Amino acid sequence: MENFIIHIFGYGETQINSESLSVKVATDTLTTVNPLIQGIYAKKPADNPTVITDFHAINLFDYNDVRWMSENGFDVKNDANLIPLINDLIAELETVSNNQPAVAPQV
Repeated sequence: MENFIIHIFGYGETQINSESLSVKVATDTLTTVNPLIQGIYAKKPADNPTVITDFHAINLFDYNDVRWMSENGFDVKNDANLIPLINDLIAELETVSNNQPAVAPQV
């Protein structure tokens, strides 16, 4: 997938927007989000005091721009090790989207 934005919100929802997929779900229903969060957190600078539970949002702009949004936020750029974790989350979000009931059009 290309040209996507994923938001993992600290209040408990995860959302993806792309040309082919747009869905928002409760984060705690996703099995692949915690490994991704842990993988991103592992990339934080050693002198950064941020703790793993402390984020407003984690924003992923495609594969090459990840932003941990908090008081002591940090960015991760072009990290190939995160790509499989991102792909796992995208695949799970696609499955969730495919299994959601269709919404009747407003009349």
